[in-house]
Amino acid sequence: MDIVKKQIVLKRAGVVVLALCWPLCASAQSPYTLVDLGVVGGAGGPNHITNNDISVGSVQGSDGNDHAVIYFDQHIIDISKPGLGGANSLAFGNNPWGEVVGGANVANVDPKKEDFCGFQATGIATATASCRPFLWWDGQMNALPTLDNNHGNNGIAAAINDFGEVAGAAENTTPGCPTQNPAASLNQYYQYKPVLWRDHAIEELATVGGDPVGTAVAINNQGEAAGMTGTCGAFNLLLGYYLNPLHAVLWEKDGTPIDLGSLGGNEQSLMGTGAKDLNHRGHVVGFSSLKDNVTFNAFLWTREAGKMKALVPIKGIANSIAIALNDRDEVVGSSINSTFTSLTATIWKHGVPADLNTLIPANSSLYLIVGCSINSRGQILGLATNLAGTVYHAYELIPAGE
Repeated sequence: MDIVKKQIVLKRAGVVVLALCWPLCASAQSPYTLVDLGVVGGAGGPNHITNNDISVGSVQGSDGNDHAVIYFDQHIIDISKPGLGGANSLAFGNNPWGEVVGGANVANVDPKKEDFCGFQATGIATATASCRPFLWWDGQMNALPTLDNNHGNNGIAAAINDFGEVAGAAENTTPGCPTQNPAASLNQYYQYKPVLWRDHAIEELATVGGDPVGTAVAINNQGEAAGMTGTCGAFNLLLGYYLNPLHAVLWEKDGTPIDLGSLGGNEQSLMGTGAKDLNHRGHVVGFSSLKDNVTFNAFLWTREAGKMKALVPIKGIANSIAIALNDRDEVVGSSINSTFTSLTATIWKHGVPADLNTLIPANSSLYLIVGCSINSRGQILGLATNLAGTVYHAYELIPAGE
């Protein structure tokens, strides 16, 4: 999208753009220029970048609330108000035309107090136990329907393609998680299913292996979706769901599910198996436990191979997770130590891992911990901390020559 079209998108947003000073750390010797997108707070974070360099995520504001935001041309656009009647919202996905999807608190509190979006699990004091999927466009946030004729209490929209088709998860009215125990972070009570929304109408996708719950987290321009199904569990900060992921799934355009297998782990594994993204070639990335059922690796699944290929972590680190890829099969995610106390932003090119911190200027004031999204131009959106590890920032990496 050229500058004129970008200006149109901003004007249609219907919000005031606040100018920020985003420092650029440039070096001719570094493969990437680092752009600090600012502090996101303990509950915020970046999620997705489009091919025309528009990103979305959430920022925890001075009011303590999580605000859905758009990052655009050195500005942050807060799209959280008026929202859906509640205090908190987050943006998960967007497309080049300015449409944004995510989840938001609503005025009516979930009677089962499920905290579906995890706002309470991430420590937001103002969060209510409610979450509805939304589609934002032209300054307006609109709720998307849930299952059982919109009688499900909760849902979340995770991704949107260029044609406005949305992937996510939505609740029905069938109890499916009888071990509800908030003290153990087991908040889910009803079933939730992977779904698609086309023209605001909801379509349920099949789970695999008899799994009671699941979510679609990505959708490409062919209408194929990817995600995971499994059983109810405690809130998983790496996944953003109350889910024990047992199966990584690719749904064909007609809704047919394909179980992508695993890297050796089974349903007794610590981390499980799940898909996190797919590209327009139908290639899928995610994570899978290994044969020891403790260690997990990122994976790349291609139609040509018909099976997962392990994307090993940076040397000396135990685990890895792939979060996003582009159409060149460049993959970003994180390498994670065995105690889950250290994360290192990682990129895989041709299956070879590299620490993104070694590809930016040496005088950077940030330590990159996760690569969250990568577009067709190789621009990367991710999460970082200050060098003390106490403050979270969003960042963008721009390849040399861009």
